Amino acid sequence: MSRKLHLRTRKTHRYLGLFIGIQFLFWTIGGLYFSWNNMKDVHGKTLLDKSEHTFAFQFNEPVRKLLGVIKEPIKNIEGIVVNQDSLLRVKTVSKNYLLTLSNRVYAIKDSLTKDQISSFVKSRLKEEIPIRKVSLLTKENVPKDHEYREKPLPVYVVELEHSTNTKVYVHPQLAKITSVRNDNWRRFDFLWMLHVMDFETRDYITNWTLRIFSVLGLATILSGFYLFYLSSSTIRRFKKKF
Repeated sequence: MSRKLHLRTRKTHRYLGLFIGIQFLFWTIGGLYFSWNNMKDVHGKTLLDKSEHTFAFQFNEPVRKLLGVIKEPIKNIEGIVVNQDSLLRVKTVSKNYLLTLSNRVYAIKDSLTKDQISSFVKSRLKEEIPIRKVSLLTKENVPKDHEYREKPLPVYVVELEHSTNTKVYVHPQLAKITSVRNDNWRRFDFLWMLHVMDFETRDYITNWTLRIFSVLGLATILSGFYLFYLSSSTIRRFKKKF
């Protein structure tokens, strides 16, 4: 009986190991990459200027008049510098507004233009980097597995002429960088996809594929321990002695 159990356990352990061994390899490679990587570089922060580019503003008469045009309750107001312009980023319950304050021109803008987006990104970089391309992303052309996920849309993507193939995503209505993606992040994202085994959105960690492989992984480890118990001469001597 003991020999049959030994052979059955060895066979089960061997086939379990063969079946999930590749996934074990992915988990290990992913863990090594995650733990040995510079997360600031993964998030693209190494190319960006860390300064806030904000300023304190006064509620003078022109500003009050502009704010009076907005009929919704205002949740937050922030003074920001975009290129050479001073803007107020106004957030209401359902919408965002940009108020121009520069050169004595006071006006409400719906969003930044494509040229303003390019200049905005250049002003936020630590060093001068050429821009390869600027394009607009909307809900219609952003699939679920796109590198820009679960972020506000529409958004301009500014591709930099850089060895890291960095893309800077700027929300035109917020005048704000919402995401930075580079090759390091893309490798990280691919390994994270394999790690959590969510091949679509790459963020759903409680999927059934991961659950099943986790249970099978535990079964493989336990069968290995049990196989050691059955085949260990030390344990056999211990059992005979006691």
